[in-house]
Amino acid sequence: MDAWRVTPDDLKKYPHFDAFISPEKATVYVTNPGCVSQHPFYPFMHYKQRWTRFAPKGQTGAVKERPIRYAARLDAYIFSYYRHILSNLYEEELRHAKLGDSVLAYRHIPIPGGRSGKSNVHFAADAVRKIQELGDCCAIALDISSFFESLDHATLKQLWSRLLNVERLPEDHFQVFKAITQYSVVDKVEVYERLGHFGEKVSARTGNRVKGYLTSHRKIPTHLCDGKEFREKIAGGGGGRSIIKKNSEPYGIPQGAPLSDLLANLYLIDFDETVAGWLRSAGGAYYRYSDDILALVPGAESTGKQLAERIRELIPKYGDRIQIKKEKSSLFVFRRNGNHQTCELIEGTQGKNGLEYLGFRYNGKRVYVRNATISILRRKVAQAAFRAADSSARRYPDKDSPALKSMFNYQDFIKRFGRVEDFAESRKDYKKWTFWTYATRAVREFGMMGKPILHQLRKHERLIRWRVDKELDEAVIRRERRRVRRPMSSNCDLVGSSATSGTCYDEGAK
Repeated sequence: MDAWRVTPDDLKKYPHFDAFISPEKATVYVTNPGCVSQHPFYPFMHYKQRWTRFAPKGQTGAVKERPIRYAARLDAYIFSYYRHILSNLYEEELRHAKLGDSVLAYRHIPIPGGRSGKSNVHFAADAVRKIQELGDCCAIALDISSFFESLDHATLKQLWSRLLNVERLPEDHFQVFKAITQYSVVDKVEVYERLGHFGEKVSARTGNRVKGYLTSHRKIPTHLCDGKEFREKIAGGGGGRSIIKKNSEPYGIPQGAPLSDLLANLYLIDFDETVAGWLRSAGGAYYRYSDDILALVPGAESTGKQLAERIRELIPKYGDRIQIKKEKSSLFVFRRNGNHQTCELIEGTQGKNGLEYLGFRYNGKRVYVRNATISILRRKVAQAAFRAADSSARRYPDKDSPALKSMFNYQDFIKRFGRVEDFAESRKDYKKWTFWTYATRAVREFGMMGKPILHQLRKHERLIRWRVDKELDEAVIRRERRRVRRPMSSNCDLVGSSATSGTCYDEGAK
């Protein structure tokens, strides 16, 4: 087994309940089974990430939520170390079951002849090339509902023991198992409110009393509180109500913990082996990226329908709550048509303009970045442009909008902003990808099929320029409004002043 250690790059610097610990001390602690078997895990910090899904023009997209949970520093290092232990054993199981090219998420799969690993771009390109190779075939896209929240604890414990080749989990592994299944969470805003960083304040814009952060994000301490304060203010030891919520159900693990992704993969290893075997025998291919399943099989519509039903009937055998809803399933039939293929959606509502897979859409002729990905991008463009424009207007208070536009480095902004964690791997070699990087590499990987992505890229550049211009105009307007409302210095004329308060105001505020 490769040596494992906490490096300076691994250090967690976000605010949480435990104190900062050096890489050396963290490594010694988490690799000691005796320490881990007695380790008291803190609750996960929790908040919800909200966004609006893509919708056709004139319609409103559905609001989606994603629960984000992150562990305390030392807890996260422990989860990472046990992920490392189990990952090596899991990879051996995948090789034995011939699943190395089928289970795609959360793994390092080397690029042939290269030093880095495959990303979503490569996985999507592999699937499209397989569809083209099969010619007349069916593509079945399936989605497992609430995957992480549905994993049965007893089944997971059995698989964990099987991976270690033991009848009973060792004490340190059992302690980690309990922490990841019987986990606790606290709401981040509630924590900050209890500790005095969030609460009621006067809005600088309206003068009304509102709830918000009393401490700027940059000044919130990394070590939120000591043990005594945690017990009194968070756990309810001081007579108040505890804000800690525990998962008392016999199922579910927290998505976002450093170990959860591997456990989710491990959970379906027998399912993966069975379905991949069916497709291998039929001359097709099986791919699973976390809760997204893509099954490719040669044959007509009837073949695809039968296979989709077999898969849906099989999945509940791996847990009472594990299911693939028919309404979240799509069946496509591809047929040869000269140098291209035709693509027809037979069942389902997702993918009316082609098969959507891992951020891309294939219609039998060309590959596009899917609309939902563009929607995510546009939201990020708007947020980033607002921040950049507001910063520019504040930095140069005497310059008008045309002057600010002449100074703005559009090209640098286009290529620099917006990491693509929503649609690229989160491993270190992809953490710095921008949409620009993502799209240009997709064009290179898909070749002639990916030419439409170049058009999408040019539209992306025009969109950013338009949005930055709009935000710069509005930032200057906001700046001038603030200037009008701001009280003048104490030695101003008494024209327009309040005789009772002695405060002078600019005449323009009237």
